[in-house]
Amino acid sequence: MGPYPATLDAADTIFSANYVLGYYRSSESAPHLMRLQKIEDLKEKSLWNEYNPSFRDSAKITGSDFGINIYAVGRPKDKRSKIADYQKLLDLTSTHINNGGWGDRDFVITITWKHQSTQLIESQPPEDEFVLGFIRLSDSVLNNKPLTDYLGVSKLTGDFANNHLVCAKVIVATQPFGKLLRGGKLLALLATSNELRDYFNKQHNRNIVVFYTTSLYGTTKENCQYDQLNRFLFHVGNTTGTTALRMKEPHSGNLFRWMNDRGFSKHLFTTKSSSKTEKEFREIRKFIRYCLWFHRKDPHCRKLLKQYDREIYEWDNGKTEQKRTFVSIYGMPAWDENLVAPTFEIDPSYNMDSLFNYWKKKVFQKRSWGLRKIFKEHNGEFNLGYELLHNQLKEEGFNQVR
Repeated sequence: MGPYPATLDAADTIFSANYVLGYYRSSESAPHLMRLQKIEDLKEKSLWNEYNPSFRDSAKITGSDFGINIYAVGRPKDKRSKIADYQKLLDLTSTHINNGGWGDRDFVITITWKHQSTQLIESQPPEDEFVLGFIRLSDSVLNNKPLTDYLGVSKLTGDFANNHLVCAKVIVATQPFGKLLRGGKLLALLATSNELRDYFNKQHNRNIVVFYTTSLYGTTKENCQYDQLNRFLFHVGNTTGTTALRMKEPHSGNLFRWMNDRGFSKHLFTTKSSSKTEKEFREIRKFIRYCLWFHRKDPHCRKLLKQYDREIYEWDNGKTEQKRTFVSIYGMPAWDENLVAPTFEIDPSYNMDSLFNYWKKKVFQKRSWGLRKIFKEHNGEFNLGYELLHNQLKEEGFNQVR
C-alpha cells in the first residue's frame, strides 16, 4: 500500500515507531519473543495463575492394551464466548498461541480402556477421561511457498484452497505424553486419517485432496514431531522466514485502536488476500515507516527511521523462524488425481485404526523413534499427568522449544 492519503503528525509518528521498536527490542530471538507473547496471552485469558483442568488428571500406561477416543467438539469458541475447558487445557499445553477461525474444527483425543481401537465421537470429551492431545483442522489459507511449489502453482486461490486443502493448525500432545511416548507423532498420524478428512468434508461440503501443516519451531530446533513419518506425511520444504513475527494481542489491538482514534481506521490496513491478520500488521508496519520517511526533516524522525529500518531488517533476516512444511495426499499416486474424477480407491492404511496400530507397533514393539532408552529409564511404566505452562514459564530455565 501507499502512498497514503494522510500521515500521522511527527509526534504521533515518533510514538508509534517507538511502540513497535519497544515490542521487538524486548527479545533477542523469535523463540524468546514467542515466550513473552505466550505469557501475555495466558495473562489475558486469566490462565497465568493457578488452574486445574476438569478432566481426569492422571493415566498409567504399562503396555499397548488401550484405545483412544477422538471427540469432534465443533468450532473453537472465541474470546467473546465462554471458553470450553478443553481450550483452556490446550492453551496451557501448547507453547504457541492458537487462534480459532470460522472454518476450524477441533478434535480432543483421550485414552480409554473400554476398547483397544479408535472411535470418532461427535460430542464434548467427558471429564472422567484423560486428555492425550488436540487437533485443529482448518480451511484457512496460509501463505506457504513450499506448498505452492509442491502443488506446481504460483499462487493459491481462495476457491481452490477452500475446496481442496485442509491445514492442521494444531497438532499438540499433552505433556509428558508427547515426549515420553512420541504422542505428537500419534496425533499427526490421526490428523491425516481418512475419517477426519471425511468428517471435515461433510461439515464444510469439501473435496479435500491435500493435507498440510508446519512445524511449530524451525531454525531453533533440529527435529520436529513430523520427522520419521514420511510414509504418511512428507517434508516438501521450509518456509522462507523473511518476515518478523506478527505483533500479538493485546499490543496489536492497542496499536490498531490508537491508530483509529487518530482517524486511521483498521480498514486502511486490511487486505483480501490470505494470511489476513499477518498482512494487516505488515501494512501498519509499512505505514509507520512511511510516516517516519515523510517527517524525515525532523531530526528525531530521521534518527528513528534508521533505527526502525535496522531493527526490522534484523527480524526479517535472521531472527525469524523457517518452519518445515509437511504434506499428506492420503495415499494417492498424485495430489491432483482426485480433482477431476473423485473415484480413487481409499487407502486403508490411512484409516484411524491402521494409523493407531502403526504407532503402537513403533512405540511398544519396535521401540523406534529413540524410545529404547526412555523405556529402560521408566521400566516400561509411564505415569501421565498434565505439565502446564502457567507453572513452567515461571521457571527461568524452562526451555519453551519442546
